[in-house]
Amino acid sequence: MKKSLIIFFLIGCISCTKDPAVFTIDNLNNGEIGCFGHGGMGSKSIYPINSIESLQSCINRGADGTELDVQVTKDSVLVIFHNEQLASGTSCSGIIRDLNWSDIDDCTMKSNLFKHLELVSFDEFIQKLPNPKDYIFTLDCKSRVGSGEDPEVYYKLFAKSLVNTVQRYDLDENVFVENPDIRFLNEIKYLNGDIKLFFLIDDFDYGLQVVKTHNFYGLSMFFMDANTEQIKTAHSQNKRVTLYGVSTDKENYAAVEKSPDYIQTDNIVYLLKIFNRYTKGKGYYYSMTK
Repeated sequence: MKKSLIIFFLIGCISCTKDPAVFTIDNLNNGEIGCFGHGGMGSKSIYPINSIESLQSCINRGADGTELDVQVTKDSVLVIFHNEQLASGTSCSGIIRDLNWSDIDDCTMKSNLFKHLELVSFDEFIQKLPNPKDYIFTLDCKSRVGSGEDPEVYYKLFAKSLVNTVQRYDLDENVFVENPDIRFLNEIKYLNGDIKLFFLIDDFDYGLQVVKTHNFYGLSMFFMDANTEQIKTAHSQNKRVTLYGVSTDKENYAAVEKSPDYIQTDNIVYLLKIFNRYTKGKGYYYSMTK
């Protein structure tokens, strides 16, 4: 369970000097920390988060996988997008859950540097990866319920759409799902017990109790809201911990010191360099032609 690693504290992102520091990483992931980008390359990237360019660039640089936000259309297609209103980040308007995929499949994402970055479905993203089963995909499910909408009906639609999509690509062991709603997570668990469920929460004690009661895989928490002792407590209960909200070099380093099982970062390049795993020069290179 324990593994001593030589971790290099890196100063800067392009030309880095190495100052060796020794850590003992104690977690449930065999002493390794899974390195995931936030929405791909993160919010500071030249690419918009959740764009296929950002997601693939993250993976191509050596990450274990990536976090991505998903929503479901009225006709059960998973769409990779964060905000509720399409107008806030794309050329289209409306709310994904109220639309069919055919209504929005030609939407483009807003970008100051690039044109024609397409809004994509989870299917399209997976189909463009040569070896999707080599990675882990954390799906942050945006399961917002509309006004007057029955949450149980909506959760069942979302959960069934998600499980069917995951099974279509045989990715049961490659997908994590994180969400703050116990009912939604249990809908997924009922349909497929192999998908690893993370309760998204800011109160550690309450979160751990929920995870134990419902036999979820682990907790997802903002990295400043969880300390090393709490993470040790989760591990003693055989529950994994993902830390998110990591952005700066210092925050990456501080998150590593807490020995979580997984880190979601807006600075994936720096996190990979800490573990000497950064693959230089590999970014997005697939055609976006539909």
